[in-house]
Amino acid sequence: MTGYRWLLFDADNTLFDFDAAEEFAITRTLLHYGLPADEESKGRYRAVNAALWASFDRGEIDQEKLVVERFARFLEGEGRQGDPAEWNRAYLDRLAEGSVLLPGAEALCRALAERYDLALVTNGVPYVQRRRLEASPLAPLFGGRVYISGELGCRKPERIYFEKVLDGLGAEPREALVIGDSLSSDIQGAANAGLDSIWYNPRGKRNIPGTARPTYEVPGFDRLAELLGV
Repeated sequence: MTGYRWLLFDADNTLFDFDAAEEFAITRTLLHYGLPADEESKGRYRAVNAALWASFDRGEIDQEKLVVERFARFLEGEGRQGDPAEWNRAYLDRLAEGSVLLPGAEALCRALAERYDLALVTNGVPYVQRRRLEASPLAPLFGGRVYISGELGCRKPERIYFEKVLDGLGAEPREALVIGDSLSSDIQGAANAGLDSIWYNPRGKRNIPGTARPTYEVPGFDRLAELLGV
């Protein structure tokens, strides 16, 4: 594969093990407020959270409202009293501690950094994402090239988001390749901005008809490394 200079990596469940970070954060938050941290309770939270992030991808809710609304809906569903904004702050503080990488992510990025320039493109909460990156061994490989939707005033998958990223990097569209696990934000965003993309799909998800098609698809880091020539 030739012609690319910039690799625009998604963060969560592409390089970082967000599932592990979320599991830690929601478990500690539920226990802190005296609720059972069982799989049923955590499953109900995740269902509410996933629905709201899907709404975010469609532009139906902004992030500032989303992160509080998820706990408002969760508490209502549980029949519990509580301040959803306070719950959200407690949860995010714990989430920010989750800098565990997916197996092989560090080795992959170190190899890629010898050949490409790496940038991080994420919709995550700014202070959470920055703390997680800074606590990880990936920080020096990205060299401060971190683009967070909450700081740019726009979100993946909007075209303007990727235009701002390219402008910040001084990159041409033909030089940049988006790599991520989400069809609705990473792959759709790349398509909206006229960028090539790689769908990182280790769980073998099926592409839904009518959604964006990636330029490439890989089932894991080994194939991604092979495709990128490292």
